[in-house]
Amino acid sequence: MTRFIEHLVEPQRLLLFWQARESKKRSRYRVGQLVMKGGQVALQYDHGPEMAEAKQMGFEGYPAFPLKQVEHSHQVMEAFKRRLPPRSRGDFSRYLELRALPADAEISDFALLGYSGAKLPNDGFELVHPFDDPPEAFEVLLEVAGFRHEAELDASELNKGDSVQFVPEPENPVDAQAIRMESALRKLGYVPRGHLDMLHRMLDQGAALDGEVFRINGSLERPLVYVLTRIRLDDRPAMPANVFRIQA
Repeated sequence: MTRFIEHLVEPQRLLLFWQARESKKRSRYRVGQLVMKGGQVALQYDHGPEMAEAKQMGFEGYPAFPLKQVEHSHQVMEAFKRRLPPRSRGDFSRYLELRALPADAEISDFALLGYSGAKLPNDGFELVHPFDDPPEAFEVLLEVAGFRHEAELDASELNKGDSVQFVPEPENPVDAQAIRMESALRKLGYVPRGHLDMLHRMLDQGAALDGEVFRINGSLERPLVYVLTRIRLDDRPAMPANVFRIQA
């Protein structure tokens, strides 16, 4: 039986990331956020070294919202909703299910942007739900970052429902915040950068993480693996034996 996200969390903001597709490392940068203000959505660009590096890698702002203006509030939600399929589309329920959301989920467009990532094939943008005020138990669907280059097994060796563990790598030479994802003690790849702050924040609060392979797709040359990840604080009922409990 396919398991889906059970605890929907309505966000008050979404983080905006941009991937520099021309860089050798295909680096991701946090470049701004969408903030809900009195029922309206504003786009706020970030400052600081990360934005400066993104600009060096060619970031020019989100289309129609120039960087010279730090905050935009005119038709921001309308612009970002174009990254979602229309709800009237016949296969919209399938769109939800592929993102681990029940076909009958009652979810706002703003929340759907965060839960789906709202990625398009060619522009490098992604939205991330930060789960600023989460319940004691919630779920998020994570794409395994770096599977093509980092995995110690082929996608054909994975099955839907396979257990996935999360292992912090504080000695990682690239990113001390890195969290490795593995199955049966074999490396799959890493937690996507945009979700690291949230997961470390949960771990600092004593959370337990467990995951399972939700979906495998893509192509033979570029396989994509998605993991349904459940996050629970320690004062929840005892976890099943296969839950891997980690500390940051």
